[in-house]
Amino acid sequence: MHIRTFRAANLQAALAEIRSQMGAQATVLHTRQVRDGWMGWLGRTQVEVTAGLREHSDRPHHQRMPLGDNALHRETEVLRERLMRVGVDDALARRWSQRAEQTLRADHGGQTVAFSQPALESTLRRVVVADLRCGPPIHTAAGGRRVVALVGPTGVGKTTTIAKLAAGFRLQQQRRVGLLTIDTYRIAAVQQLRAYAEIMDLPMQVVERPEQMQDSLRQLGDVDLVLIDTAGRSPNFGARIEQLRVLLAAANVDETHLVLSATSSAAATTRVLQGFAPVQPTATILTKLDETEQTADVLAALIGNSAAPLSYLTTGQQVPDDIETGHPERLVGTLLAASATLPAAA
Repeated sequence: MHIRTFRAANLQAALAEIRSQMGAQATVLHTRQVRDGWMGWLGRTQVEVTAGLREHSDRPHHQRMPLGDNALHRETEVLRERLMRVGVDDALARRWSQRAEQTLRADHGGQTVAFSQPALESTLRRVVVADLRCGPPIHTAAGGRRVVALVGPTGVGKTTTIAKLAAGFRLQQQRRVGLLTIDTYRIAAVQQLRAYAEIMDLPMQVVERPEQMQDSLRQLGDVDLVLIDTAGRSPNFGARIEQLRVLLAAANVDETHLVLSATSSAAATTRVLQGFAPVQPTATILTKLDETEQTADVLAALIGNSAAPLSYLTTGQQVPDDIETGHPERLVGTLLAASATLPAAA
């Protein structure tokens, strides 16, 4: 890789200079603010940008080529920078990239390896898979009732996911399913769940207060599975989270699945994980995998915060098709976007 450092008055000017001299395929490796005076004093503040450009070769892109220790270290650093650019914090990005390098070396007996960037990225995926925890899906047994609640912030797809789970258990596993909602803040959410219940001929109850919970559960009848839909709550609003915890305690839930969006940033995912900790999630559902090009940031948040094991993934809006049990390989298949090049010129 050809690496150069540029300085300019601002980031836009630096990027324009990089595009002019290195082309649009150059990759930003590092940025920082610097002063151009004596030892940084009394000088103008500038932006320093380090960019890299992979050297072209007559070899096909996928062909491996011998690479020595100095070059492998450099590519590992590039990989770390790419992880950080998509939201992985420095400590975890360093750990993942270094473990990928070490694993790649071990695969080749510690010798100078036949190396390619795709090989390092493939090894990175193996490293991340090893860090991910996936748990079992919901299990029901004839003659026994399982009460499962879905919780999470607004807009992550809880109600649609409830419908997918209900359809799967009702139509595919021939289980008796009941629906219960405590999302009384949004009339549309209650109407949406009621429409699903009518289509699948499922009993449904609406609960507003904890003291109504046990009676509503009895009115659902002799069902194998109760799925509880909840109102989206801000992870920053502790009082609402406490209200949710009290309602779930009144239902005596067996499982609580925290629903997260794969499109969220690492920081936003961390806030949700920390904010919903009082309800003690037993599993995690990751939605909207079809709406993101990479998952490194959200996976970094899950791993960095020791999230509950992944139970399900959703990949679209179709009920009941676009849902599957949690598979680490499925998640890391889009760990990084196909390319991380400079933004196009305006």
